[in-house]
Amino acid sequence: MARSSAADRSQTEVGWLFAASFRPFFFGTAAYAAAAIPIWLWLYLSGIDTVAGIPALRWHAHEMVLGFLPAIMAGYLLSATPNWSGRLPVSGIPLLCLFAVWLAGRLLPLFVPPPLGTVLDALFPLTMAALFLQEALVAPRKGSRHGLILFPILAVATAADRIFANDPELAAFFSRLGIAIGALLIAAVGGRLVPSFTRTDLAARGERDKVPEPYGRFDLLVLLAASAGLFAWVAIPFHPVTAILAIGAAILHVIRLARWRGWLLRAFDTLALHLGYAWLAAGTLLVGLAADPIALVPPDAALHAYTAGAIGTMTLAVMARLATTRGPGKRPQRGCCMIALLLVNLGAALRTAAPLLPDAYAPLLIWSGLAWSGGFAAFVLSALLPAPKPERQPAAK
Repeated sequence: MARSSAADRSQTEVGWLFAASFRPFFFGTAAYAAAAIPIWLWLYLSGIDTVAGIPALRWHAHEMVLGFLPAIMAGYLLSATPNWSGRLPVSGIPLLCLFAVWLAGRLLPLFVPPPLGTVLDALFPLTMAALFLQEALVAPRKGSRHGLILFPILAVATAADRIFANDPELAAFFSRLGIAIGALLIAAVGGRLVPSFTRTDLAARGERDKVPEPYGRFDLLVLLAASAGLFAWVAIPFHPVTAILAIGAAILHVIRLARWRGWLLRAFDTLALHLGYAWLAAGTLLVGLAADPIALVPPDAALHAYTAGAIGTMTLAVMARLATTRGPGKRPQRGCCMIALLLVNLGAALRTAAPLLPDAYAPLLIWSGLAWSGGFAAFVLSALLPAPKPERQPAAK
């Protein structure tokens, strides 16, 4: 009852969007992604080479990794806070302030001197790190340590990526670091969420004898292999060691995915989680194929399999499932969320294929950007459309 009344007060104070801790970050980042990709396409096609004092390509990479990802992580981790500390989730005015800090880091660097823009950009992950430090002091053995570890790393990567944006090698290094954090988060958190949701869906259909394999030593092996492969990719992306570690990790990812029995599913929202993990395996395999001495695919294909594919699909799948099942007030329409997930996967497939087909690169780039950003726009639209009316029950005879 207390939590319900607190949620009602939050909704009255600042509206539906800030009544649930995940909503502003999920829908805000979705709206930002829907706008940022068309803007990047315009910059690319028009030949504009500088944004906010840094190369336009670096701005695009920075925003879609170190701008997009921390907000998604914040929304997810904040929604789990009550499970860690027993406190009420952040909502209302405090949540509005957190979201304003993130939004300031996206917009103000476009208008202020670069040093100030760097500070404003790094302020959000630092704020989140301080918040999770407070939670860790309340519940030191609970899950708040994930945010406590990740957000300081993201703050350093965010600042360094801007400071060294004009050094191509260092800028690429920090971009890979941000992507690797996202990929490792998918392997770790997704490795528990995907089989858990799959088990629930299959049990609801009466298929209790076909549930995924339980979390165990094999999953720990996968995480170790994934960590090694990602570390090598960040540090020495074209070295033969990276090829060996990445291909080995990709094989383990595929085996792990098969153990979750995704082919038995009928629920698209859970199947989308499996697709997100499949993109993780594909990106890891492409990393290995792009390294020496194999060098069969361009590095750009691997990078976008991770970003547009794994991070885009998995984050949207988690956002859609959480937004349609939790939180006070109106919830997004599942049909729009399904369309959103289809578009994001289409966009990821086209963007990953673009470097492999040089003659069709520009058209594939444009269509992939429109599909991918259209998917996130559809997710935002799912929350704006009126809720469907309940079906009228036939009168009893």
